[in-house]
Amino acid sequence: MNQIRVNLADVADKAGVSKSTASRVINNKFGNGFSLTKEIRKRVLDVAKELNYRPNLIAQSLTKQNFRMISILGGYEALGDLGNIYQTVVNNIAEVIDSTGKGYDVNVDVSRHKSDESELPAWQVDGAIILVKCTDVTLNELKARNIPFIFVNGMQDNAGGSVVPDDVGGTRKAIQYLAELGHKKIAYAGPRIKHTAGHRSLSERHDSYIEEMVQLNLTPTSCHDNILDNAVEYLKTAVNDNHATAILAYGHMEALNLMQAAHTLGISIPEQLSLIAFCDDYACSIMSPTLSFLDLQSRKMGLIAAEMLLEKQHDPSAILGHIKVEEKLIIRETTGPVFIRPVK
Repeated sequence: MNQIRVNLADVADKAGVSKSTASRVINNKFGNGFSLTKEIRKRVLDVAKELNYRPNLIAQSLTKQNFRMISILGGYEALGDLGNIYQTVVNNIAEVIDSTGKGYDVNVDVSRHKSDESELPAWQVDGAIILVKCTDVTLNELKARNIPFIFVNGMQDNAGGSVVPDDVGGTRKAIQYLAELGHKKIAYAGPRIKHTAGHRSLSERHDSYIEEMVQLNLTPTSCHDNILDNAVEYLKTAVNDNHATAILAYGHMEALNLMQAAHTLGISIPEQLSLIAFCDDYACSIMSPTLSFLDLQSRKMGLIAAEMLLEKQHDPSAILGHIKVEEKLIIRETTGPVFIRPVK
């Protein structure tokens, strides 16, 4: 059954007004000498509701210079993992933009796009926030149409802004903390999947682990550059072969897999093995035991990205900067003093 599309002319005809009058009422555009009685305004709105009229976004965007629409791109990959930081980022972006009371709408694109396709919607947008990355076609279109854009936890481009967590500083905090607890055999567990290829966090977390271990005169474990495709085998190498007493994991899913593997192997956390991962509060709080983690400050990143974009809307001459947000080390139940192995 085909859906009947109601247009503005249908509303105007049934309400007994001109199409331009119906448009002004529905879009709340008064002034410049245009006035209308309350009765006529109410009649137009009642008819629009009765007919279930919905404005055509594409048609409207062709006639408006400022459409008050912010588009969040990159949702297909960024929002794919349960409990990752981007749900918090998106929620806070929407909350900040909505709190301005300036009538901005936010749409989130979660469609899968080919590398040669634009990710921008068919209607006009006033700004874009990109989760991690976008296609080259999208980036070029944003620049060509002079649409302000900001990357969150992704690449940097001089034409737009960016907000990223300080993974280098966070890694150093974690390694130093574990060393202060007496741990000398500290392992690094890389990502469990390969779709993160190319992301800045891969090299920054891994390389900073190596650098900080060397700085503290500690020896990196031999499994530091492995893909975590089998947590049980990883622990056998890290703990049984390399005698690691602590692990810094790439993310919360890696940490969860390691906790399950530790249970399988009879390794007690944190009594025998301390564990820290990169993530945010929500995912780490629902684990048992609760996970010590490097807080990537996802809520703060969303707030900064939204505020930067709103400032650009208010003042087109404003400079979109590149912000690095300090990570916080949150201590929970998976870290403790070094485990002293009994002498056999």
